[in-house]
Amino acid sequence: MLISLPQITQLRLIQLRWLSVLVMLLAALISPHIIGTPSLMSPLLALVTVIGCANACLHLAFLFSRDDRNGLPLFTPLVQLSLDLLAWSSYVFMSGGATNPLISVFLPLVGIGAIVLSPSGAWMFGVATIGSYSLLWHFYQPLAVADAQSATHLHLLGMWLVFAISAVVLIWFILKMTQTIRGRDAELAATREKAIRNDWLVSLGSLAASAAHDLSTPLGTLNILAEELLHDPQLPPALRPDLELMGRQIERCKQALTQLTQLAAHPRETSASLLPVTDWLQRQWGAWQSLNPGVSLTIQLAPTLEQRHIQPDITIERAIANLLDNALRAGAREIRLQAGEQDTRLLLQVADDGCGIAAPAQQAFAAGQPAASDSGLGIGLLLARAAIERRGGRLELAACPAGGSLARIELPLPPGGLP
Repeated sequence: MLISLPQITQLRLIQLRWLSVLVMLLAALISPHIIGTPSLMSPLLALVTVIGCANACLHLAFLFSRDDRNGLPLFTPLVQLSLDLLAWSSYVFMSGGATNPLISVFLPLVGIGAIVLSPSGAWMFGVATIGSYSLLWHFYQPLAVADAQSATHLHLLGMWLVFAISAVVLIWFILKMTQTIRGRDAELAATREKAIRNDWLVSLGSLAASAAHDLSTPLGTLNILAEELLHDPQLPPALRPDLELMGRQIERCKQALTQLTQLAAHPRETSASLLPVTDWLQRQWGAWQSLNPGVSLTIQLAPTLEQRHIQPDITIERAIANLLDNALRAGAREIRLQAGEQDTRLLLQVADDGCGIAAPAQQAFAAGQPAASDSGLGIGLLLARAAIERRGGRLELAACPAGGSLARIELPLPPGGLP
């Protein structure tokens, strides 16, 4: 899921607040060893508990509102940073005010505000931070430290520790924000590129539908002429097999046009009944082999597929036929077909002994671009991949070590064995 920039900012601020809760908790637990009395630990722990519970509620609210692209509507970055400022001001007020080295955590808050807030919001938050710092110079609960030399040493040590923590927090926050934003930008670019490719495929499909309409009449004429020639008593016997093959090819073209028309009329049809996977595959491969009897098909089906079912899809069937046609155009004389199952996904492999895939064609396929070649790996292959990806599947191409090409198809299967 592509996360929006407001959601990224809110999540990072919530995570940062958990780090603040951890630092507050550790400081409260070691306070008896610093001031020599446990009187301060109980109120500090109570305050940390309140802050932790509030942040837990915010975290849960964020998780339940992830569908809202604007994030939590009532907790903008300015509001969240103001809560952090209020939490740290209360903590420092109870533990020495401006004499407490932890007051230096105000500076990382200002830096983070400059990153995630608008210019006016950043200045507003900066002024509020300066005001809180100034008030803590005059209003606070002093720490009862008897030894002034030890207090000075502990103060200097605390300043160094807070500086180190502040530097780590700033580096972590900035790196996490930039890394997440870069990943989001990359996902946006990929989504934009996919949308452009889908628009191109839709326009190409419209042109294909128009061409199919124009081809219906010539195919009907050719079918009539072929039938008349077959019934001609003067037809030479040597031409009869060719005419019968021509008739089968014309009939196959007419079926493809009919399927295209049905698909255009019902683009979102989902009421087709489930079929056994083995029957569905045998039907597709058998129909293709009947039109290409000169090619040897070796079929291997996993026994587990006998109990699996799939919803027929014309576009997927055409994608599989396109892969077989590409293997035939590549000069394949033998095609090996394998079907198996893994993690409720149908795995298909189409391997051939043809001339293989040219490197430019394979690079173009990986980039989502058509590539004209003698083997026919071009627009049809991109349409096949688009059809498979729309069903939640994946299509991969590779070269066989012994020569030829290998196509791998993954398709999701309905859960359960029976429909």
